[in-house]
Amino acid sequence: MFRPLLVALGLLALASSACVSKPTVKLNHAEIRGVQLGWPPQVAVQMTVVLDVYNPNGYDVAVRAVRGQTVLASRYAIPVEFRAEGNGVWLPSKQTTAVSVPVNVPAQTALALLGEALGGAPIPYRFAGKADVTGTRTFAIEEDDYAVDEQGEIPRAQLESALRSLPLPQLPGLPQLPRF
Repeated sequence: MFRPLLVALGLLALASSACVSKPTVKLNHAEIRGVQLGWPPQVAVQMTVVLDVYNPNGYDVAVRAVRGQTVLASRYAIPVEFRAEGNGVWLPSKQTTAVSVPVNVPAQTALALLGEALGGAPIPYRFAGKADVTGTRTFAIEEDDYAVDEQGEIPRAQLESALRSLPLPQLPGLPQLPRF
């Protein structure tokens, strides 16, 4: 009679100690990686937001998904919907891991940003959203909606370099992009 009670108490203690403590997320940087062509015909600049995620838990946790939006120059909102492959990006216990989140910036938005960032000024952005996390590989305890809200800047030169690789016509009101 006491044995099943001890087993139940042991499992309860194990489950309660397995709750996922909130990882801390800090923006490392964002970078322009190039251009993406898609179907139906669409052109986008591939931006990657790199987040440093510290796992304070005594066990590994995984980031399964990140969703939200990146706002460029305080006015261009770009939706973010990232789903990690497999069981997620695993974060080792008591360590910081870089997690790369892709963001596709439509070419029209990138051109408008380039025109606004005259004189080589960096382009400010804010990434706000939520992350879904799985705690422990064994028990796969899922916790959702961990908030992320960080700000940074992208060098204008990175955006310009990506746009130069496209065969774009000169648009009125925007600076001519030199060709190499």
